[in-house]
Amino acid sequence: MSIIAAYNFCNRDFDAFIAGAAAAGFRNVAVGFYPNYLDLPLEDLTDAQREGFQARLAAHDLQLVAILALSNLMAQDGVELLKRRLEGAASLGVKIVDTGAARWPEEATEAEREEVLAVWVPRMRQAADHAASLGITIALETHGGQTGDTPACLRAMERIDHPAVRIAFDPANYRFYNGADPQERVEELAPFIAHTHYKDHRGAKGNPDFPRIGMGEVGYETLIPRLLAGGYTGPHTLERAPGETTEEINASLAYAYDYLTRLLG
Repeated sequence: MSIIAAYNFCNRDFDAFIAGAAAAGFRNVAVGFYPNYLDLPLEDLTDAQREGFQARLAAHDLQLVAILALSNLMAQDGVELLKRRLEGAASLGVKIVDTGAARWPEEATEAEREEVLAVWVPRMRQAADHAASLGITIALETHGGQTGDTPACLRAMERIDHPAVRIAFDPANYRFYNGADPQERVEELAPFIAHTHYKDHRGAKGNPDFPRIGMGEVGYETLIPRLLAGGYTGPHTLERAPGETTEEINASLAYAYDYLTRLLG
């Protein structure tokens, strides 16, 4: 059975998010420990903070399936910070941790990109060794740069070459950041995807129009069946629920849950 989840990026008010997600039908959530969404120090959680967080989820019968834990691996302390955040995720029982891939300016030359990767890739492998020891898979966000489209993601998987590093596939981000087609070679990418982040998108590259899922131009009606045909078995996680108020966001959550349930069964 497919796991259908919602990310807390759907609503900046965390308690409103978990209440709305549960009311919409979701039984699984992914959580970004991120400023203004959930201001808890994943790398330094106290027992009281951990228990309080888990109690908030349990009050709505929600299971935690993934965590976002960012760290700049180009910084001197980047690897150690990510390792500590991985340990925080493990203490919460999570097996998937989303994080950022290598990034560079769009106008960067091939030599400049190689300079970043020569540092970033060995550091990611260090973090991945630690993730593997914790039973965690690191999933690299598709936010342009190293993971801007499927060919780039496949090159990244070949270069990193670590079983604990996979892709967090966000098809709308392909369009927004790179103007790329998320349908391209999706069956080929599917075995390397550990997590999906679903939102929709309309318009050209850079157009900040993210309507309700199913109302944009990503094409989930064909994309999701192709992901499944390619062997994807991880969580299907809604990342955006458009709305200005909690009531509007909750309506978008309910709409998305029904939409994903129809596609996934």
